[in-house]
Amino acid sequence: RTLSEAEELVALAAARLAAIALQRHRTQVQLWHLAHHDRLTNLPNRARLQEKLDDAIQDARRHNTSLAVMFLDVDNFKIINDSLSHEFGDQVLQQVSDRLRGVVGGDGYCARLGGDEFTVVHEGAMSLAALGDLAGRLVVAFEPPLRIGDQEVKVTVSIGVSKFPEHADDAEGLLRAADTALFRSKERGRNQFALFNQEMLEEAARKFTIEQGLHGAIERDELRLVFQPELSLEGNRAVAVEALLRWQLADGRLVPPGEFLAVAEQSRLILDIGDWVMRTAIAKAAEWHRGPWPDVRIAVNVSPRQLLDGRFVARVASLLREQALPPSCLEIELTESVLQTGPATVEALRQLRALGVSIALDDFGTGYSSLASLEQLPLTRVKLDRSLVDTIDTSERSFAIAHAIIELCRGLGLAITAEGIERPTQFALLARERDVTLQGYLFSRPIPEPEWLALLPQVPARL
Repeated sequence: RTLSEAEELVALAAARLAAIALQRHRTQVQLWHLAHHDRLTNLPNRARLQEKLDDAIQDARRHNTSLAVMFLDVDNFKIINDSLSHEFGDQVLQQVSDRLRGVVGGDGYCARLGGDEFTVVHEGAMSLAALGDLAGRLVVAFEPPLRIGDQEVKVTVSIGVSKFPEHADDAEGLLRAADTALFRSKERGRNQFALFNQEMLEEAARKFTIEQGLHGAIERDELRLVFQPELSLEGNRAVAVEALLRWQLADGRLVPPGEFLAVAEQSRLILDIGDWVMRTAIAKAAEWHRGPWPDVRIAVNVSPRQLLDGRFVARVASLLREQALPPSCLEIELTESVLQTGPATVEALRQLRALGVSIALDDFGTGYSSLASLEQLPLTRVKLDRSLVDTIDTSERSFAIAHAIIELCRGLGLAITAEGIERPTQFALLARERDVTLQGYLFSRPIPEPEWLALLPQVPARL
């Protein structure tokens, strides 16, 4: 071959090698991008966020400046996914990421951690008040509905905010602080933001300790039931007991439910704990039904999360069969917050009523949806909240309100229980309402089973 031909071949080979190298480079760039970015929104993913945040903290240290981390998630996103399809939910997340980019602009960057969780990082000096303004703009940005195809959907977001170096001096600490603040934001009712403070961390540590302690509490036999009677002046008798949960620690202290049930609810431990309560209460009621109290009725408090479990009704039916306890001996107590969990829970209650189980609405008169609850829920009983009963003997207005509610329930064919009776003067007024069942410390505090069985034959004389 001539020299020119050889040179041409070399040039072609060099061009091929260059093309291969370029393609490899592009592939490496694409692989790096895929490894560090979320495929759905094209935002940096968790791994890339960690890298960028570590670098940003180093820069802030060198230049003695600050930065902020915001944890954000879409309120009730699971409902959108479950009711409108996962494909629809993906489009919602894409539009959420677009809105976040629009608000943050060049002042920071966004990342998607997974699911409906996003992070916004703002670099540079900013006061806590200015951070609050930015977080507020992010919340307000979602006031206009999203447009998905030909459908509009309203979404809201909750945000937790932390700042370097005030709240933490490393990426993990900042993310943890922002997550803690996000949790507080949701506790306050969602669709808002919360700035981290030290009290939040202490509260989070307390809840973590409680949650860890609750794990295994059933296996360690630390849960206890105590019983508070509900009494009737028609026949001067006990018509029911409410089964109330206590947690007995190793030192013997009984922890009241107000200190741990909310933590159990948030961690889903409530499902196991609620099942233990139902199983134990039905077993006790069956013993009493075949022994000292044939007309037993036991009231068990049930969490909305339990009602959302599709196996709940079947589980209750199975326990009743196992213990040979008539369904009429069991009453489910719930609060009107159950209405916020959707039609599935109402359907579960209808199925329980079809079994013959009674349904009581607890804490009536304290929520915004009380009248809607009476109309929508398949109730058999209403329990007047202690806050209504507390001043009936000192305020004519309070007594008039309580009496009006009692008359309303009578008109609807609902049984009525008045909770929180602590003074003889309250008892004297409610005694006029002969069909109202009475419950409170004036008669008995919640007591263990042996004390209750000893008290049972004394009820007529005590009343």
